[in-house]
Amino acid sequence: MVRRVWTAVAASAALALTACSGEGGQQPGTPGDGAGASGSGDQAAASGAELDEDGWALRTPEASEGGTVVVLGNAELSYLDPVKGNDGNVNNFYRLIYRTLTTYQSGTGDAGNTVVPDLATDTGTASEDKKTWTFTLKDDIFYEDGTPIRAQDFKYALERSADARLRLGSTDHLQYIDGLDDYAGIYEDPAGLDSIETPDDKTIVFHLDQPLAGFPNIVAATATAPFPEGKVTSVNQLDEQPISSGPYKLDSYKRGSELVLVRNDKWSAETDEVRTALPDSFEFVFGLDASTIDQRMISAQGEDRNAVSSSTNPLQAASLPLVLGKDDLMARTVRDQPTCTTYLGINTTKGPLQELEVRQAISYAIDKQQVLTATGGPMMAAIATDMLLPATPGWVDFDLYPSDNHEGDPEKAAQMLADAGYPDGFELTMDVRALPKWQSQAEAVQDSLKKLGIDVNLNVIEASTYYSTIYNPSQQHDIAITGWCSSWLYGEVLLAPLFDGDRISDTGNYNLSMLDNPEINAAFDQISEMTDLDEQNAAYAELDKQILELAPVVPLVRDTPLQMVGPNVGDAYSHAGTTGYVDYASVGLIDPDQ
Repeated sequence: MVRRVWTAVAASAALALTACSGEGGQQPGTPGDGAGASGSGDQAAASGAELDEDGWALRTPEASEGGTVVVLGNAELSYLDPVKGNDGNVNNFYRLIYRTLTTYQSGTGDAGNTVVPDLATDTGTASEDKKTWTFTLKDDIFYEDGTPIRAQDFKYALERSADARLRLGSTDHLQYIDGLDDYAGIYEDPAGLDSIETPDDKTIVFHLDQPLAGFPNIVAATATAPFPEGKVTSVNQLDEQPISSGPYKLDSYKRGSELVLVRNDKWSAETDEVRTALPDSFEFVFGLDASTIDQRMISAQGEDRNAVSSSTNPLQAASLPLVLGKDDLMARTVRDQPTCTTYLGINTTKGPLQELEVRQAISYAIDKQQVLTATGGPMMAAIATDMLLPATPGWVDFDLYPSDNHEGDPEKAAQMLADAGYPDGFELTMDVRALPKWQSQAEAVQDSLKKLGIDVNLNVIEASTYYSTIYNPSQQHDIAITGWCSSWLYGEVLLAPLFDGDRISDTGNYNLSMLDNPEINAAFDQISEMTDLDEQNAAYAELDKQILELAPVVPLVRDTPLQMVGPNVGDAYSHAGTTGYVDYASVGLIDPDQ
């Protein structure tokens, strides 16, 4: 149910929400706290915010052109090079400076999952067998220096992305374009690949090694963004000097402190039906304590009226009581979509974890309710029992390791561990990202495993380098708290990078479990050849279950984060195409003069 608010939100909705949150009606603070101090939250609600049935923002009021949007964050952007980065926050940032052949439509709900043309004139033309795809580029598209964007640039960028030193971000495209996964990259092999053809400046032809009706989704990934042929000559260049094809370009960057984007005057709105590009600039602020971000977003003083909490810094559970029941604050707090699964990755090549019964014992032992509480409670997440997302076509609900109220079954787990020869437990090291919520989740898992005699040491890794560390098998430890988000709702994308043993690599390795099971690998190959989409979706749902029978991971929760924006920030909504967070490419200021 969607409500458009023209007056204050009905008090009954707020009361119902407080009751179901378990807060018992507690209302810390006073009406003078937060946005109410300036009355700006009421203004936002009165001017047309769309709210869900619980009173959270579906979309904040309409924005206007001009001004500066400030993004407040704890963690540095992982990489400016779109081939290297793949977390939700940086993928969201990439939409501001990079364009691709296709992209995801702006808008709330299912609209965000719809593939539309970006730099291409349409979403591609496929051969009958879906193994050859042809795209034609739009006219009048340019990089920030005025250089025309050509088909050859896509070929160059894709061949660059195959370099082993760059395989840290999305690698889906490497798996489908014929020969690209085995290619050493353009720096090592300048001859390039025959499977990517550019018969002229406007036409690019892809030859795949298997049928793929969803290939337009693949080329929507920012890892496929073009760069001028021959102008990107090293693996690290784009992290220092990104070359924009989008509406904004880099103005300044002080690592660990601030990054500023300004308008790219070579971008034309006439060629871009997706990005509104309303603000004159974006200022990304790094290194803030998470609680400080919450305080600033709630108070909304000065430039914080024009702020957005970053995708890595949704509202913390400790701050939730300050927002619940306050209509003006809830009307500028977006409840994001569950497009990611947080899970415990278990390295199946390490010590006792090589044994199936040990991994299954861990699966039974974990109290997911405790993990849910660490995540912020049922207002901010839901318990997960599988690795597909509920909105995935063909999804089947199951739980192979059930327990009462998902609180774990330590007795059953202890018996399984004893049967496996470890009655007294053992010691493990868990990698965890240096973000408060992730560390709380890790501590919840740590507590559950302690009951089995498994002592877990936490290896806390700096947030901006976390993925590049754990995706390197030589640096990865026994277990890790991490997450996997959908680039689109498709079983292959959600499962294969994590569990197909044929994809294990020395860097950019998403298969944290190091699972290399011949039957699972063969199943991925067989399902990929299916041409009936319904049959394929059902097969992936069955494979999801077969994988979890091997217990290489423990699905924990699926976040529905609460992401706050300032009272002067309009067109803020959860966008499925950017991993469910507020879409930076759509926001603007309601009154740019404030």
